[in-house]
Amino acid sequence: AVVSTQSTGNVVDCVQNVYSKKLMSDEITGVSANELQFYTSLSATCLQVPLWLLSRMALPGLSEVPLLLLNGLCFHLQSVIAYCLMNLISPVTHSVANTVKRGLLIWLSVMVFGNPVSLYNWLGAGLVIAGVFLYNEAKKLTDLRRRASFRHTASKAILM
Repeated sequence: AVVSTQSTGNVVDCVQNVYSKKLMSDEITGVSANELQFYTSLSATCLQVPLWLLSRMALPGLSEVPLLLLNGLCFHLQSVIAYCLMNLISPVTHSVANTVKRGLLIWLSVMVFGNPVSLYNWLGAGLVIAGVFLYNEAKKLTDLRRRASFRHTASKAILM
């Protein structure tokens, strides 16, 4: 169940990255990173606050309010950075970087909190590392082919 939930989360994240990049690069909509972050945060808040209140059946206590505000601020900053970064790189590169970030956070929790590591955890970490390596190799090959194609086209144009 955990693997299917994680896989579904990754697929949704990738689709969101592609769609967000499309919205930000579309000349008709012209949505900026800040606008996109605002609307996604607003919709997430509208969905999560009622669920949180129903699950707790109470308003937050005074000790929880600063923690909730700090959590919201950190999420806001992370989202703004992610959307600004998405303006600079492709959605696929962003998804790969996000997967690496998740892997590093898991590894950090193992190192800091001493969480036990099972065989499946090691396999997952190896899969992340292998995926990043293969992505980088594929990107290098694609870049080399583009440069070679550009040089070939440019040399043809010079000869004409």
